[in-house]
Amino acid sequence: MAEGRTDEAEHRRRNAGATRQALLEAGRHRFLRLGYSRTTLRDVAADAGVNLALIKRYFGSKEGLFKAALAGTSRFLNASGDEAPRDRAALAEALGQQLASGTWAELGEHPVLMLLRVSGDERVDGLRRQALEDFSRRVLDAAGSPAELDGRERLLRAELLVALGVGVAVVRSAVGLQPLRDATSEDLVGPLRDVIDALLPPPRSATSC
Repeated sequence: MAEGRTDEAEHRRRNAGATRQALLEAGRHRFLRLGYSRTTLRDVAADAGVNLALIKRYFGSKEGLFKAALAGTSRFLNASGDEAPRDRAALAEALGQQLASGTWAELGEHPVLMLLRVSGDERVDGLRRQALEDFSRRVLDAAGSPAELDGRERLLRAELLVALGVGVAVVRSAVGLQPLRDATSEDLVGPLRDVIDALLPPPRSATSC
């Protein structure tokens, strides 16, 4: 009897996990296509094929669902999907992989586009800004830019690099510009390495080695 109850509880946990994931994916698709303000929880629930009340159970609110969807954009700078790049070579590789054609085929568009659509809600817009700031600081951590650049300039240069990546996603989605649209990670890594070195030149100790 105890074993039966354990199996039943495990089945409920698996179903709960699958339901949460379905809602998350449906929400992400809606936020990508329509932005925050035009996405309704009723539509998200319908897309996932579940009861509307389950969104509140798993995410608390529309803002909670958006936060969870934004969390997935961390893959934008994670070459393996598990950890952030730790050095300049890994940073170029991560950007090349995540900006390559077909990387986000399951979503249809690059998830970073969620960060570009104004929500009309200052708290949500604050989440968008925070995500971009976090990306920029990860760039700085990996690039190890020279100490002679002051903190503001270093962050500005990192933000320019992040803006380049966002621009690639926008141009590919809205214009389909070739050869950028179909560029592979191998096509992109070399030029991206050059851009990283130009915007955030390596520390002098690294260049002298």
